[in-house]
Amino acid sequence: MSHVPERSAPDDDLTEMAGTTDPELRRMLGLYDTPAFARRGQDLEHALGRVRLRCRAERERLAEMVLVRLRQWARVATGPADGVDVFDEPPGTLAAALGDPPLPWALARGGNRRRREAARALTASVVRFNRNWVRFLNGLDLRVVNQAIDHYNRYYLLEKECCLGSPRLAARGFVPMPELTANGLLAEFPPLPEPRLTGPQA
Repeated sequence: MSHVPERSAPDDDLTEMAGTTDPELRRMLGLYDTPAFARRGQDLEHALGRVRLRCRAERERLAEMVLVRLRQWARVATGPADGVDVFDEPPGTLAAALGDPPLPWALARGGNRRRREAARALTASVVRFNRNWVRFLNGLDLRVVNQAIDHYNRYYLLEKECCLGSPRLAARGFVPMPELTANGLLAEFPPLPEPRLTGPQA
């Protein structure tokens, strides 16, 4: 997802227009106070940051049980490459998606029954996580942040041009922000890779 551009650019543009030696001109152009266009960009960046922070917090909360089940699996497995007897591929990619948490890998494999039970529990927890994660994202109310995006796209260039007096400088580096959607957030915070069981326990 695109980030709000030019967080530090306004000062550079204003300096280019005003120089550094004319206090009255600098005051007129807003160098002593944050210009409206810069405040608009910062406010949008903060709004997007709050959405992402909420997503990260909920994702960590929902992933707690997955981590519990992954640690249970690690107690009957010897490392991230272990598991081809119960999974179509070892759940190492799952651990990586969770930030490679420290896991209590066993020195020797657990018994077949314990491994199958741990594998089933891990798979079920990932399926539940993905279902709940998509439900959470689809339930987010994004109207406020999308209104801020709409106002940014409509007024940012106008406010910047009024401040700088130059359409060329105002347009430099500007990229319209796309609307924030659940699908966009899902691309930024994707589901966890689901281990697939093989053999008689599948």
